[in-house]
Amino acid sequence: MTRVLGHSATSGSARERLIQDFLVAHLPEMTNIVSGIIIDSKGSRSKQQDIVLMLKSMPRLPFTSDHDLIFQEGAIAVFEIKTDIRPSTLNDIARNIESVRKLSPTSLGGARIGSQKWPHARILSTVLTYGGSPLNSIQKKLSSLSALGQPDIYLDLTKGILIKNEGLLLDHTSHEPYLRFDSPAIGLARLLVSLSTVTGNLILRDINWEEYIS
Repeated sequence: MTRVLGHSATSGSARERLIQDFLVAHLPEMTNIVSGIIIDSKGSRSKQQDIVLMLKSMPRLPFTSDHDLIFQEGAIAVFEIKTDIRPSTLNDIARNIESVRKLSPTSLGGARIGSQKWPHARILSTVLTYGGSPLNSIQKKLSSLSALGQPDIYLDLTKGILIKNEGLLLDHTSHEPYLRFDSPAIGLARLLVSLSTVTGNLILRDINWEEYIS
């Protein structure tokens, strides 16, 4: 459907919208699905995020064109959506992920009802592409990136999925940095299970709002 659109920016926006609609239809209704920039109380900002899953219990600062400012404590997961990915393009993606992970919460306090496996204040990072290089080439490149720039999930809708082998989303089954599943169908199912694990909880976060205005 999006290939009919000749303009790259327009087709890119359409692809992001398709993923947003898919997530809205399939994920637990505890998060808003927005686009924008994540900020923390120290004045630091992430790069523009294609999709951000954020807690519905958190305020946000909406702007035009569906681009919001999102408090770090409210962000649950971020998505980078690409039409095609080669190993060389992963450097820019890594810098985007780093910009999110360098943000810090005002507090690590809070409570969670549900799965305790995923770290309380960690923001899940997912790279989703409609096509790209073979997974073994991508896996090799991802493993060479800095730890801060490595995504938790890499999903190619034509080839399969790579999941960070930390024992958080899946149990350890090898010594490889990423677990690989060479099937787009299994990849999509694994993505939904992982997102449900992270978003299907009642999460309360302790936030020192004074730090945002001091």
